[in-house]
Amino acid sequence: MHCRGTLCALRKTRAWGIAMISLLSAGCASSPTSPISGSTPFPPQFVMQTGDYASFLAENQRKLYSCRGWPECDVALFNLGFIYAYPLSPYRNPRKARQYLATLQRQYPQSPWTSQGQILMAFMDERAAFEETQRRLQTELRTREATIRKLLGQLDRSRDIDIEMEQKERELLR
Repeated sequence: MHCRGTLCALRKTRAWGIAMISLLSAGCASSPTSPISGSTPFPPQFVMQTGDYASFLAENQRKLYSCRGWPECDVALFNLGFIYAYPLSPYRNPRKARQYLATLQRQYPQSPWTSQGQILMAFMDERAAFEETQRRLQTELRTREATIRKLLGQLDRSRDIDIEMEQKERELLR
């Protein structure tokens, strides 16, 4: 099993590596299959491999505006949610991703892509929580580093005072 470049890049992000493995199910196999159907490829897989996000976005926006119901619209909604959710996408916008995936869930609850959208939203929630924790920890670390610098400054001043006091004691003892 040889891993393709984009999936290898996915492995660098914790939650997304797991999400994509879940969504792709056979993403590193030589003939990728969808978790929805054994013969239909995972729709965003091609854009993940080629990196042509602009065309994929435009194509799915066109499909969404011209579709006539469940068998077409659900895939377009999922793809648009994906392109805005995927961390390597230049169009990453979690708010828009959630809007498309929520619309998919609301309008096409019977679609197999709805459950995939729910999985994607769960991973987006996990990633958002992870990023918030990371921001909080970075802020806490900066605060602690500032406190350490302040304490080191006080320690230096205290040493200087001690040295000055020792010098004055020596002068008095002479």
